[in-house]
Amino acid sequence: MTVERSLHLLKTAPGSTPAADALAAPVVGLALSEVASLAGKSLPLKPRQPAVRYLGFEITAEGREYSLQVTNGLEPRTFVLLVTHEAFASRQARYQDAPDLCYRKMGRELGLDPDLLPGAPLQLTSEELLDYRSARDYVAPGRKRRGSGA
Repeated sequence: MTVERSLHLLKTAPGSTPAADALAAPVVGLALSEVASLAGKSLPLKPRQPAVRYLGFEITAEGREYSLQVTNGLEPRTFVLLVTHEAFASRQARYQDAPDLCYRKMGRELGLDPDLLPGAPLQLTSEELLDYRSARDYVAPGRKRRGSGA
C-alpha cells in the first residue's frame, strides 16, 4: 500500500477530522514533508521468508526421500531430502518425525543460502538426527514425562 493511499484512507475514514493530516505522519512514522515527498511511492517491504510445503515421500533403495517445495517469489523449487533405512532401523529417526526433520533441515539450508537450487538429495546426518532426538526427548527439570505412569 502506498503512503498516499494510507493517508487517503485515514482522511476519509468515518469520523475523520481535519487533524487527520497531523495524525497521519506519526502513524506512518514520517514528518508531513516526508509524507508529501513519498506520495505515490510504495514503502519498502521486509523480505518474506520462503514458504516450504511438504509434498510427500517415496521409498527408495536408500531410504525415504521426502519432497519439499520452496517458494519465495521465484519459480517454485522442489528439494528432496533423504532419511536412510539405517536411520530408521537403528532408531535414530522415527517415521512420524521424518517430515519435521526434513522441514527443519530445509530451513537451515535456506538460512545459509536463500537462493539454494535443487540438486542431489540432501541427506540428514547422524548429528542432525541426534540433535533432533535430544531436543524432542528433553524434559524440563521438575516435570514428569507424559505417559510414564508415575
